[in-house]
Amino acid sequence: MAVGCRIRRNFERPAKELVEAFRGIPVANIDDNCGRIAAVDASIYPINPKARLLGTAFTVNAPAGDNLLFHKALDMAQPGDVIVLANKGSMSRALCGEIMSSYAKSRGLAGIIIDGCVRDSYTLSQMDFLVYAKGVTPNGPYKNGPGKMNFPVSFAGIIINPGDIIVGKGEK
Repeated sequence: MAVGCRIRRNFERPAKELVEAFRGIPVANIDDNCGRIAAVDASIYPINPKARLLGTAFTVNAPAGDNLLFHKALDMAQPGDVIVLANKGSMSRALCGEIMSSYAKSRGLAGIIIDGCVRDSYTLSQMDFLVYAKGVTPNGPYKNGPGKMNFPVSFAGIIINPGDIIVGKGEK
């Protein structure tokens, strides 16, 4: 098996009208109608509790505590995408904070969800940008790779595919 980064540059996204059709629908109702198996584990929570999230999954699979491909994803993702960073649920390193989130917002991304940690949580909680994470730590990330971008990921108990519609409600 080859070691390194695998990057899929293109994947099929749903029509914007289909994504918008989910706006305002309670997350619990969506999960109920998806067989009650579409919600991520309760350990993933919004850093801004007033936040609502809606967009298309742009997936990144990275080693625990590593955000090398996350940087590349910030440049490749399209407006309306939600970066889904699968990080093995690691609580050892923050994978983003104020700077990366501000950059994602400036590019028109809809949000970031991480099954790991962030830093700068107070600033993130005040931003008009949606970040969900498992925890908070000041420890910075590694940038070693390898990883995969835009392939299915195991994220907080479910499988998320690139192009899946991501909906989140701001409550813990």
